[in-house]
Amino acid sequence: MRRTTIIVAFFMISTILFMPTGLSQPQTDGTTQVITSSESWDTNSELNGDVTVTEGATLTISGQISIATGSSILIDSGANLVLTGELSALEMSSGVFMEVYDTTVLQPNFTGLVDSGTLRINMAKDYFSTMDVNVTVGDNTVAWTGEEYIDYSIDFNDLAINVSFQGFWQFPVWIDSIQAFDSNGVIYNLDADEWQHNNGVLKTEEGEASYSIIVKGNFDSNSGSIEGADLSCSGVCTIDNSTLSWSSPVNVADSGTLSIMTSVINGSRTYEDIIVHDTAIINYDTTTMIGTGGPTDSWIRLLSQRVISTNLKDAPASVHFEGLGYLGSSGDLTLDENGNVELSQHNNPELNKYLRMTEWLDSSGDMNQEEAVILITLSGGNSAWSGNYSITLDPAPTTPLFTATIPLPYVVIDSVAPEDNKGTANKGIGVMVTASNTGDVEVSTNIQCFEGDELADVTTLYVTLAPGESKDIPTTWYANSSGAKSLNCKPLILPKFNTLAEDLGQIVGTESELVSFKDAEDSEDMPIILYGAIVIVIVIATIIFSRISAMKLTETEEEKDYSIDEDDDEDEDTGVIE
Repeated sequence: MRRTTIIVAFFMISTILFMPTGLSQPQTDGTTQVITSSESWDTNSELNGDVTVTEGATLTISGQISIATGSSILIDSGANLVLTGELSALEMSSGVFMEVYDTTVLQPNFTGLVDSGTLRINMAKDYFSTMDVNVTVGDNTVAWTGEEYIDYSIDFNDLAINVSFQGFWQFPVWIDSIQAFDSNGVIYNLDADEWQHNNGVLKTEEGEASYSIIVKGNFDSNSGSIEGADLSCSGVCTIDNSTLSWSSPVNVADSGTLSIMTSVINGSRTYEDIIVHDTAIINYDTTTMIGTGGPTDSWIRLLSQRVISTNLKDAPASVHFEGLGYLGSSGDLTLDENGNVELSQHNNPELNKYLRMTEWLDSSGDMNQEEAVILITLSGGNSAWSGNYSITLDPAPTTPLFTATIPLPYVVIDSVAPEDNKGTANKGIGVMVTASNTGDVEVSTNIQCFEGDELADVTTLYVTLAPGESKDIPTTWYANSSGAKSLNCKPLILPKFNTLAEDLGQIVGTESELVSFKDAEDSEDMPIILYGAIVIVIVIATIIFSRISAMKLTETEEEKDYSIDEDDDEDEDTGVIE
């Protein structure tokens, strides 16, 4: 009895010692499983529910796991997921097709088939009259005009067969499958994801992921297979010698790193295999990678936003851009009330996305970078405040948020110095105004002066100042009344600059010392009055004298004797000369 007990105890202890540290199978009841210690899934099974691997734990999957729709695997920060097996969707949402384009070449290979027979291409999209689709197998070209399938008579020789497409079409052309019929009528079938191709793209009708893998910690796939997943990485992900089918685009978050090599990606749900967000890191081995192909880029960098913040506040400013984003777009925008601009603002979501794409690796392996230039300009006046208050960003910033500082002037009135501390009302007194530009760019401005709250009567003050320059500007001040007064001067900043005005010059002016003005006294005015009276008396006297002289002259002429002798008159009348 004792020996039996010992044997049972031995087996119990052995069982405990060799038990896995946690549950070694995924759940199938739709519940949530939290893995807090390292464990392995090494058998073929199903997963229905959510799995969370917590910090310090490692989940190793070497078996084949079929995952129910809506399930998820979450790898927390500090946790690990190691995949050497297979993760697949328990049920795909729809069929798989291949979208073809002009110059697409499909290469079905019916391994081991050596016989004459029929090659059938099964079409999956409707034909439209605006399309011109030609399909060539060997030397035989057939124009597709809407048939469900196209047949070719060929000799199979255990090699890949080239099926090429040429033409122009505005609507998708999808291939469902390619079949071979040998001379005995045996049918061999290849689905859209079972042949090699060039410039084709795998598609599904719905294009939805079945389950999600969220990596905040570490993910290592070596010889693994992932099908139908929504894979996102904000931690560190390494994919090597693996296959991703219907599991792209892979989203690499701002804080994430993805290294991928010697792997195959096919069936992307978008026109990108990998989307690298903001400043995330990607190491993509172009020499060993096989992507979805066609117009689908291997990876793109997509900014979450393209906001430029400036120091212009709510002043009127324009933003001109050229060569921006995936399409090299050009356009004009304005700053908002906070001096910011979102470069990707567009009503069309697709164009908005293109404006946020800064670099991309296309399916041919060519690296592309936007070549964008941005000009931000503060609108000034025609003569005053007409300087070059602008900045050119070349190249355009490629970060979600960028701060641009536009060089601005800053005008200060250093002093207002009257030539005397006494003056006479309504009589000009000289004043020297000294102005400086402590800003970074040249400025031309008027200067306003005030007596209290009222504009002072001064001669025009206008000055142009280079950065760091000071100038003395003379003016004449006409005080409008007697009393002790001071002159307050400040730069005249255009009202349209709004709250930016306080960054362009002093808002509170510079005050002069008091000047005592008094009204003009009689004693002081007497010489002027006297001189005026003398002039008037002289003028009047001159006029009177002239008139009297003229009258005397007239009287003298009237008193002269102009009578003629009567004898002379008679002689003249008779014509007798004595």
